[in-house]
Amino acid sequence: MIKISVIIPVKNGSKTLEKCLTSLFNQSIFSQIEIILLDSSSSDKSVEIAQRYGVKVISIDALAFNHGLTRNLGAQFASGKLLYFTVQDAVMSDTHILENMSKHFIDIEVQAVVGIQGIPSSNANNPALWFNRVTPPELEIRHFPDKSFSHLSLKNQFELSNWDNVNAMYRKEALIKIPFKKTDFSEDWLWANEALRSGMKIIRDPSLLVYHYHYMSFSYVFRSIFIMNYNFYKNFSYLPSFKMSFLPLVKRIYTIFKRDNIKLSQKIFWILHNITYEFGTFFSNLLFHMSLTFGGNRIHSKIYLLLSKKIPVGRIK
Repeated sequence: MIKISVIIPVKNGSKTLEKCLTSLFNQSIFSQIEIILLDSSSSDKSVEIAQRYGVKVISIDALAFNHGLTRNLGAQFASGKLLYFTVQDAVMSDTHILENMSKHFIDIEVQAVVGIQGIPSSNANNPALWFNRVTPPELEIRHFPDKSFSHLSLKNQFELSNWDNVNAMYRKEALIKIPFKKTDFSEDWLWANEALRSGMKIIRDPSLLVYHYHYMSFSYVFRSIFIMNYNFYKNFSYLPSFKMSFLPLVKRIYTIFKRDNIKLSQKIFWILHNITYEFGTFFSNLLFHMSLTFGGNRIHSKIYLLLSKKIPVGRIK
C-alpha cells in the first residue's frame, strides 16, 4: 500500500533529477512510496528521465506555476496518507530519511515534520558552506494547543514559522484542512505559521538531512534576497538588516583556506564567489530599505514585480 507520496516540482531539471530520483529509489521503504513530478513545460529531458524511472508525471503550463497552488495540485493526485515535498536538485543524505521522518507520525497529533538541508562536500560546491554537524541534532516540537501562538511577539512567530519544502512531510489531512496559499515565495513558512496559529503540532528534526545546493551568481543573489525580504516583510512584518558585516565573509575565507583538498586556483575562485555573494546580499537589502523608505509601498511593490517577473533559478556550476 502507498504510505508516502513524494511530490517534486520540476522545470528543466535534467542535470540533477536523476540523482534526486535515485536517492528516493534507494530509500528503505521505497516499496511504500509513489513519486509524483509536477513538470512545468520542461524543454530538456526531465520528462524522459521521469518516464524512465516509471514515476507519475503531471504536466502543467509553465505560466501556471505557483509555489503554493502547484504543490496543492500535487497533493490532489497523491495516494499516500503522508505527503513528502522536495525539489529536483535535492538528494537524500542516507537511505532512511523517509522512514525516520514518517515514524514521527505514530503520534497522531503530529501533522507535519521538517528536516534540514545542507551543502555536500564537493569541489563544485561552495567549500565555505560544506555541511558539518557540530552538535548533536535536537528534536524541536512546536505546539500551541491553546492557540496562544498569536500572543507571541512577531519576531518569535516569524522564527517558529521557519519551514522548508525542500525536506518536509505532511499528513494529507492537514494539507486538506490548511492548503498552501497562492504565493510567489514562502508557501512553506506561511503554512507553518497558519498551522501553529490553529493549534496543530509540528516537528523540526535536524537529524533528517537532504543535500541541496545552488550556485549563486550576483544576479541570483540580488534578486532572490529581495524577493525573500519582500515576502517576509509582507507576511511577517520582518525587516532585514542592511548593515554590511565583514565577519561572516572573513570566516568563510578562513574556512576556504583551511581546506587541504582544494587547489589554490579553486580557493581563489571561491573566495571571489563569496565576496560577490556578500555584496549581492548587501545591495539587495539596501535597495529593499531605500525603496520602502523613500518610495513607499507603491514603488517598493513595483521593484518587487520587476525582480520577480522571472523566478530566479540557481544553476549547476
